[in-house]
Amino acid sequence: MEIFMGILGAILGSIIFIIFIILELLPIVIPILFWYYIFKTIFQAIKRSSNQHYFKNNIVVTPKSSAKKNIYIDVSKDQLALFNTDDIDGLKDYFYDMFYRFEVAYNNLDYNIMRSLATKQLYQNYYTGISLALKAGRKRIIEDIERVNVIIYEIDSTLAKQVLSAMIEISYKNYVVDKNGNVITGRREEKIRERFEVTFRKDFERQTVSKCPNCGASITGNKCEYCRTVLQDVEFRISNIKRIVEE
Repeated sequence: MEIFMGILGAILGSIIFIIFIILELLPIVIPILFWYYIFKTIFQAIKRSSNQHYFKNNIVVTPKSSAKKNIYIDVSKDQLALFNTDDIDGLKDYFYDMFYRFEVAYNNLDYNIMRSLATKQLYQNYYTGISLALKAGRKRIIEDIERVNVIIYEIDSTLAKQVLSAMIEISYKNYVVDKNGNVITGRREEKIRERFEVTFRKDFERQTVSKCPNCGASITGNKCEYCRTVLQDVEFRISNIKRIVEE
């Protein structure tokens, strides 16, 4: 019994000693932890600002330090296989044509074509912007669009959707006029080069059939994984357009 009480006393003494040490060290440890957190936060903020690009007000901002670097690279052949093709040039032509037609329709205020090429949300954003500008007596003019470069840098394909991201660089005239046709911003005679990150999206509708009509295999999405038959083809739509600028 005496041995047990001795051990218990030693344990309690050790606990009290440890608590005493902790209480003594708290005034020193707390300021250290505080400044560690402050410096860690600052370091993380600096690290984020040094990224190749980040998004700001629907614009892709590229720091000048990386402006000379091509941060956009075409997807690999393995990624192209998600679209069941190896013709990347054909894909570039197809998606650039969509972008071009959307920009022309935007310039001509052809809302029907804009609606057919864009997702509902993107069309609504553009329609609202155009309406506000027209009420303020302004109109953006886009003319003489020429293709400079197209890079398909990201592809995502699932049973529910396909998403493709492309960097599209064009040369064109881009200026704003007032209700009398006077130029407010930009120059009517000067062509400029600009780059855009453009996202194209295709969403597949749920199918009620469970068997592929071509080979009879079980099917859970819009495409038969056995014979690759597509049950219902859905058109791509532009879901986002971000202008790339150098900060």
